[in-house]
Amino acid sequence: MTKKLHGIVVPFATPFAPDEGLDTERAKVLIDNLIDAGVHALIILGDTGEFFTLTPEERLQFTEAAFRYIDGRVPVVIQPSAITTRETVNYAKHAKSLGADALMVLPPYYRNSTSDEVYAHYAAVAEAVDLPIICYCLPGISIEVMTPDFIAMLAEIDNISFVKDSTGILSRIREIKSACGDRISVFVGGDTIAYDGLVAGAIGSIWGAANFIPRQAVQLYELVCQEGDLAKACELWEKIFPICAFLEHNNYGASVKAALALVGLDMGPARRPALPLGPEKLAGLAERLKGLGLLVKM
Repeated sequence: MTKKLHGIVVPFATPFAPDEGLDTERAKVLIDNLIDAGVHALIILGDTGEFFTLTPEERLQFTEAAFRYIDGRVPVVIQPSAITTRETVNYAKHAKSLGADALMVLPPYYRNSTSDEVYAHYAAVAEAVDLPIICYCLPGISIEVMTPDFIAMLAEIDNISFVKDSTGILSRIREIKSACGDRISVFVGGDTIAYDGLVAGAIGSIWGAANFIPRQAVQLYELVCQEGDLAKACELWEKIFPICAFLEHNNYGASVKAALALVGLDMGPARRPALPLGPEKLAGLAERLKGLGLLVKM
């Protein structure tokens, strides 16, 4: 599995009805669109999937329904993170029982944890479930602990095979690679450095914006990592970058949901407290999408 997981990996949006109820049926349209576009793997209930807004019952229901529908067409990563280690392990075991290809695990959150606590958390998940693990470095969540040297310590745990770095700090990719060698592979997670991260040696991008620009994301990966055509890649990136900057400067989940609707893949609203984009911001997002030649529905 570890050799297969690469390229554009999409934490796809969880669809909600207008009343914010879970809408598992509508996810099928998005999943088909992403697979048809050639993305390399899908993540169920990542950050962009708003996992933190779902009840435990909804998490299990959506994970099972989405996993069944994907039906082995691409590798599937399930994100089992929870506030406690016990809950995370339970969700991880559920993912294993379904047949997940890998897990993406946040450090303990809500309260900053010590390095010993973060290490013990990852070790417990790795011991409980024999699946490749993507360590998720997310600003604001134990990021002071998740240094390149600490990630190198985590890489000594057999199951820990990848790291998603969403700090947006380009030098971190090279620092992690230098500290870990070939024991761990790096995915770039910061939207605004997706291109630069691939050039710097990331094996792919775990990328929320790929929900609504999957073909462009795959093309960027292919140009950089397979064809080595940095001139064409840079030209494409100049069109993608304004969208990524918009996402990082606004509510991310609400912006992804708005963009999906604008390109004709309405997945409903983001769950409150996230509010829909106002008319001015929506118009700005639409203009950026038009720059990529996408069909925009206002």
